Amino acid sequence: MNRIATLLLLVTTFSCTKTGTTETFLLKPKAFQEKMAATPGAVILDVRTPEEVRQGYLKGAVNVDFNLPEFKILITGMDKTKPYFVYCGSGVRSAKAADKMKDLDFQQVYLLDGGIKAWKEEGLPTQTPSPR
Repeated sequence: MNRIATLLLLVTTFSCTKTGTTETFLLKPKAFQEKMAATPGAVILDVRTPEEVRQGYLKGAVNVDFNLPEFKILITGMDKTKPYFVYCGSGVRSAKAADKMKDLDFQQVYLLDGGIKAWKEEGLPTQTPSPR
């Protein structure tokens, strides 16, 4: 019984959850890419460290390092009515970021399943910062 309850909890938590006014969706890389392209006005939020971002990022992404102590303060001022496409290296930090976004009543949060690692494994495009 515990195994079934755990499975149901995982499916509910990671497929689509609604807490308050926040809906979160976990999307595989190609679905994430397609949904981003079909969602005007969306914000692409990269929650990795600046060092990780230098290895490649999604075009148009805004970087707010989840590891910063002031992460929650930094995202508090963002427009909560816009859809957000959130990613990190493997999906762990973006899920934690989504939890904080739920606490702040963001309306729609899409998570990249497997993070940018999975994105790159699918051969999808990234940008790299230009040298200064």
